[in-house]
Amino acid sequence: MNNLRHNPRLATSPRFRWAVIVLVAVSLPLFFISLNVRVLTNSQTFYEWGFDSNNVERRTGLDDVALTSAANQIIDYFSNDEEFLDLRVDFEGNEIELFNEREITHMADVKDVMRLMFNVVWVTGAVLVVVVAGGFFLLGRGFLPLLRSGIVWSTIAGLTVAAIFGLATLIDFNTTFRLFHEVTFRNDFWKLSPSQSLLLRLFPQGFWFAATLILVVATAVQLGVVYGAAWWASRRARTKG
Repeated sequence: MNNLRHNPRLATSPRFRWAVIVLVAVSLPLFFISLNVRVLTNSQTFYEWGFDSNNVERRTGLDDVALTSAANQIIDYFSNDEEFLDLRVDFEGNEIELFNEREITHMADVKDVMRLMFNVVWVTGAVLVVVVAGGFFLLGRGFLPLLRSGIVWSTIAGLTVAAIFGLATLIDFNTTFRLFHEVTFRNDFWKLSPSQSLLLRLFPQGFWFAATLILVVATAVQLGVVYGAAWWASRRARTKG
């Protein structure tokens, strides 16, 4: 084990360098994207802001109490073991079921996607911890330039994806939204009637437009912060050296 630590041959090994760069470049953007999805999905504040911004109370006829209850039930649904969402709220003194069978089935598909994203947070986070901890263990401060290279490529990759999605959202969100659903879901339960679907009135396209922009901007800022920190640490290490 001691022969591996601070080994100059390992530091210059093309395979080792590319393994580190690829793992960091892929894992870091995916970590931030999936983390931001998880935060937004589990944020009651974001739901309430989205409802207020898109006049959902007027669209649905539900008051703030009912909308908050709906948001909390959806948040809980994404983290519990129930296959289908039984969303019920109080409306004019009566408990009513909000979604029809088609909407409930679509929400089950959405839950599968959310669970995948939640798992990506843990997997990519674990990969980053192992790579960074292992790199510093093996190379000490000599790992900093290699880590910075991985972060540079992760920033380039992440910002490129963020820019593409951001521009697509701003130029033609309807098409972007439709293509996302066509790629993500294997069925057509997401094709709901605007005049009959309460799900679409609860979450109109304006809600998803804002969510997409927040996701893009947050991911870009996070990658920028990590890049700045890596640049500062690398520069400081060179100065001390």
